[in-house]
Amino acid sequence: MTEPNRPADMATVLHAGGRAETLITVIEPEPQAPLGRLREWLSAQNLSVRMVRPEAGDPLPTLNELGDGLVVLGGPMSAHDEAGHPWITPLRDLLRGVVQTRLPAIAICLGAQIAAEAIGGTTAAPSPHGTERGVVELELTQAAGTDPLFSEIVDESVRAAVRAGIPTRDGTRLPVLVSHDDGVVTLPESATLLASSAGAPVQAWRAGRLLALQHHPESTPERLEMVESRITAWKMGAVTDEEELKALTDDELPLQAVAAGRRVRADAERAEPVVQAFGRALARVFARQARAYRLHKVSTNF
Repeated sequence: MTEPNRPADMATVLHAGGRAETLITVIEPEPQAPLGRLREWLSAQNLSVRMVRPEAGDPLPTLNELGDGLVVLGGPMSAHDEAGHPWITPLRDLLRGVVQTRLPAIAICLGAQIAAEAIGGTTAAPSPHGTERGVVELELTQAAGTDPLFSEIVDESVRAAVRAGIPTRDGTRLPVLVSHDDGVVTLPESATLLASSAGAPVQAWRAGRLLALQHHPESTPERLEMVESRITAWKMGAVTDEEELKALTDDELPLQAVAAGRRVRADAERAEPVVQAFGRALARVFARQARAYRLHKVSTNF
């Protein structure tokens, strides 16, 4: 499901509880891949959010204009499609600067792929490991348990899984929501691998204060159902181009596509306690890092 339309204006700021102390920038490459419920979780941490939508014509901010943190979301385009989406090249440069200056950042799906390329990794479109869509098990590395950013998120997610009766294989597996054809195939040398999956050897990693995730903590069972049903309809030949696909209503879906979407939604609903715990902890850890970054800037007159 897409969010209600908002003005495509980089200066649009959504204030959390009337406070505007700590500002983060969210780059949303495609309205079909919105900030989703991560918006709610960030707002609950008293962060102010500025949206940047490059496909709508918003110029990318400079490094000094990002505020106290950055979130880069996903999209259907490839990390290599600079010709069709010229903002990808400056975004790659921006992410390189984010890692170098240790600005707190979250990069999701396409964002993680562009971030990897920015600091020496490589991505493949499509991934040689195949497509992942729906719910998969995140296979945590040993480093995930001690990582200064990721370990707290993992601990909270594992506790939620135990409460919900979801197996974690002694805290080494977590269900996550995925939807991607491309993927990171070579981890940047400066990065720490935090998690893999059967179809994505590089699922989560950290470089500096940038946390990169191939999966989608911002997504929902309803959104996964919508995506899966329409991709199934596409594969069945029910539509012939992307514009038709975007305009396809639920009533126009073939029964096979409807069934595929419902199966994915049921899987995602079973994983909900863990997915929500992960997302809320991610927002909390990120907010703490952003506030610390802001205080450092203020104290050093940055």
